[in-house]
Amino acid sequence: MTIHVIGAGNWGTTLAKLFAGTNTVSLCTHSREHAFEINAQRENQRYLPGIRLPGSLTAKALSDTVFDPDDVVVLAVPSRVLPEVSQQLRVLAAGLPLICATKGFQHASFKTMGQLVREMIPESPLIVLSGPNIARELASGLPSKAVLASHDLTALTRVARTLRNETLVFELSRDVDGVELCAALKGVIAVGVGIADGLALGDNMTALLMTYGLREFVEIAEFLEIRHKTIYGIAGLGDLITTCISPNSRNRRFGRLLGQGIGTKEALSQVGMVVEGVQMARTIVEMGDLNISIPLFTMIARAIFEEGIPLRDEFVNCLIHSR
Repeated sequence: MTIHVIGAGNWGTTLAKLFAGTNTVSLCTHSREHAFEINAQRENQRYLPGIRLPGSLTAKALSDTVFDPDDVVVLAVPSRVLPEVSQQLRVLAAGLPLICATKGFQHASFKTMGQLVREMIPESPLIVLSGPNIARELASGLPSKAVLASHDLTALTRVARTLRNETLVFELSRDVDGVELCAALKGVIAVGVGIADGLALGDNMTALLMTYGLREFVEIAEFLEIRHKTIYGIAGLGDLITTCISPNSRNRRFGRLLGQGIGTKEALSQVGMVVEGVQMARTIVEMGDLNISIPLFTMIARAIFEEGIPLRDEFVNCLIHSR
């Protein structure tokens, strides 16, 4: 039995390293050239430099990968390419358990990444993986927890046993949509924290932003009928705190660049990886007609998509004078 991790970025490489402690793992890359580099160097110097990869891990191009009936597939690709990769897997790996470790929300369809995968590969049991997981910390051996969620209890328990490792411990859940929606929502708040950091507004304002952000997070989550246990669990509040406070958080780094006066397009380019909070912010704009009071989320969305607004004044007014 082989665990195939699709996506050789920092997150996919981290998961592959963790699971290779007790399993044979195939790390599936987008190109043969990248696979050759990883195997020759025993390191993913492009996306996870300095982390040695075990011998039980082999990198392969996805086009060269062969899937067997007992294998397990982990999806850790950027959200923008998930539909394309799912189309390939529908031919190559239909019926195998699929663990979706890609966070995000497709603005055009109002669907989570797991919902897209489930629609495209209905023959496969779907499990989603989410939690307060900064890739480099886990790759360095620092312990954490995550949630595995699925409607298929048999597949969920099998996958939990298969993925067991010493660094990342799993809680099990049946609230698949809630776990994914929490993962998407927290990114917007983390972008806001980054903006406040870039504006040098201080720790007091950061505390206010996280407090009011959590309040609006709960407002949206309750509207979407996410269970309270999920909201205040590690897939909700836990992931939110980590994404807001970690300097390694993509969402926070992106927001910090905005706060320093760098435009959205250039900020995304400098981060160099997918920033999930941006896609969710697009959805927040669409939620403007709903009867939900989310002034902070709305203001962060404006900061992302409207050039030239006075960010400092907007943040101070929203957090101090309008409450």
